[in-house]
Amino acid sequence: MTLEPLRKALRAETDAELKRRLDEVEDECARLVADADAEARVLVRQGRLDGEAAAAREGARRRAAATRKAREIRLRARQRQVEELERLAREAVLGARSDGRYPALRERLTATVREQLGPDAAIEDDPEGLGGVIGHRGKASVDYTLPALADRAIAGLGEELERLWR
Repeated sequence: MTLEPLRKALRAETDAELKRRLDEVEDECARLVADADAEARVLVRQGRLDGEAAAAREGARRRAAATRKAREIRLRARQRQVEELERLAREAVLGARSDGRYPALRERLTATVREQLGPDAAIEDDPEGLGGVIGHRGKASVDYTLPALADRAIAGLGEELERLWR
């Protein structure tokens, strides 16, 4: 009796089992690779979404900072313009002292002080470098110097002055 047929049968069975196991391993590897590819696509998509969201947040932060900076620049420019307007108005109003109508203006300002503070109010007429009048009575005082009148006139512009920047 020869063992050759038995050996051939065992070999065929072993080869078949080996092929089946190799096929299973290949299938498992293919599934693992497919799962890894799918997970990689999900991670890439999520990474892209996270990156886009981070970029959007950074863009919004930068836009907000730029908007704040522009607003600060505009406000500083407005403030400088108002200060320049005040300076020019004070210079212009001080020129009224050389106008022939200036004594009548001082008289009207003095009458206004007396109306507000009473007939016994102390009047400082034409204060040095300021023009106009200042009135005092006890703790009360009113300032009708020319620069103060110019400042009040500018402050009184309110909305009209604000419209200059719109």
